Amino acid sequence: MRGNGATLTLVRQAKGGGWTQAKLAQEADVSQGRISKVESGLLELEGDALAAVAAALEVPIDLLAVHEPTFAGGVSCVHHRRRKSKLTATSARRIEGLTQLVSMSTTRLLQEHPQPITLDLPEFPVESYDPAEAARRVRAQASIARNEPIPDVVQFVESLGIVVVRRDFGTDAQDGVSLRLPDRRPIIVVNTALPGDRLRLSVAHELGHLTLHGWQVATGEQDVEDEAFHFARELIAPEAVVRPNLTHLTARDFRRLLDLKLEWGMSISAFIEMAKHTAAIDAEVHRTLRMRLNTLGWRTVEPGVVPDEHPHLINQVVDTQLDDLHRPVGKVASVALMLPAPFKQHYMAHRTDAAGLGADA
Repeated sequence: MRGNGATLTLVRQAKGGGWTQAKLAQEADVSQGRISKVESGLLELEGDALAAVAAALEVPIDLLAVHEPTFAGGVSCVHHRRRKSKLTATSARRIEGLTQLVSMSTTRLLQEHPQPITLDLPEFPVESYDPAEAARRVRAQASIARNEPIPDVVQFVESLGIVVVRRDFGTDAQDGVSLRLPDRRPIIVVNTALPGDRLRLSVAHELGHLTLHGWQVATGEQDVEDEAFHFARELIAPEAVVRPNLTHLTARDFRRLLDLKLEWGMSISAFIEMAKHTAAIDAEVHRTLRMRLNTLGWRTVEPGVVPDEHPHLINQVVDTQLDDLHRPVGKVASVALMLPAPFKQHYMAHRTDAAGLGADA
């Protein structure tokens, strides 16, 4: 069995910024020059060296042998939901690598599910549909009334057959990412450290990318991000319903914005942006409201608790394999191209008896 250089690069970068070629070489007891040549495609990785590198990275050898065209070429296929703070290149590579690995693992797990899980991803390409119109069509297809809040955005997205998972990105510069590739299940990965309102907006934002932009490469271009935000706001809180509450806003009207947040599950900040986008307020009022958010310290943590939402689709898939098909943890982990320990950490945390399943690995 031979390792693939592009896959090795992706797995190493997904481990985090500390995992340089030099660190991997040290941990695997091979030369840095050899690691560099393998990742550049100039040298094969096999035999004892392949086993040592896999052990250092805590992944099965089978993973490093995977050949995927999207792992090479240096072009991102990942839609980014960025925040204002700067995302470093190292963090971006880590998140993209993590997203690719999660996509591969979840797709393989779904393929092993005894009952096919239908994918019903709505497609309204931005070339033909305004983002708000696309969001309204998605609501209509799901028979969600215009004046009806979506109680659980994560559950709604998963009902379309899209996998949602939460992972620690190691940075607050990124809220969420999405990925859709041929022969892979579309996924949305969101940062663990998100309050309920930001989680809902991030998931809706990534659904916007998947719905509007399809296979298009998107790495944070402002017009693409604006389109996804427009879709997300309209999906969560339809403009025609909430706009009357956004007119004539002043800095004294944060109570009104808070009430909207608690009713629709969308942040005060997002409602301010909606008010600007719909011309319910002018540029000066918008600037005043944003400054007020800063003064109150609400740019990152707002008042008003929106309940947290949790993914369930992939948990159910894992539970079916463990409980209904009676497969040992090690077997299910191997399907996901993972070792048992990290598999338990990331895909079995919802099971109260996860710690006691080691004997089945």
